[in-house]
Amino acid sequence: MTRHEMRECIFCLLFQNEFYGAEEFEEQRDNFLKEKSLSEKKQREISDKLENVIHMLPVIDEQISAKAKGWKIDRIGKTELAILRLAVYEAKYDDSIPVGVAINEAVELAKQYGGENGASFVNGILGKVVNE
Repeated sequence: MTRHEMRECIFCLLFQNEFYGAEEFEEQRDNFLKEKSLSEKKQREISDKLENVIHMLPVIDEQISAKAKGWKIDRIGKTELAILRLAVYEAKYDDSIPVGVAINEAVELAKQYGGENGASFVNGILGKVVNE
């Protein structure tokens, strides 16, 4: 599994996290990872990173809100929000991911999954967040 594919799994799980309570989400996460037929090691890597992002959500959301002028967190599309959350985490808190890679991967995910202007929105917010 490539890093991009792992990132895509984490994005999907972050998206799902918005729709489930904690207990339900754990079950959904476990089912999602089992369906992917991943090794135990890959499942652990994905789960660990996912938990790190979820743990940091209040701080990450604050950074996104501060840079998304006129956009409250609850107004941002769930897809773009999940992508932004993952990218902000990677760019600011994951030393193993170069900032440029985090932004590029986020823009690619937004092109694939986001709305019509999702990629430019994600790129603009991330540019502001990482340049503060």
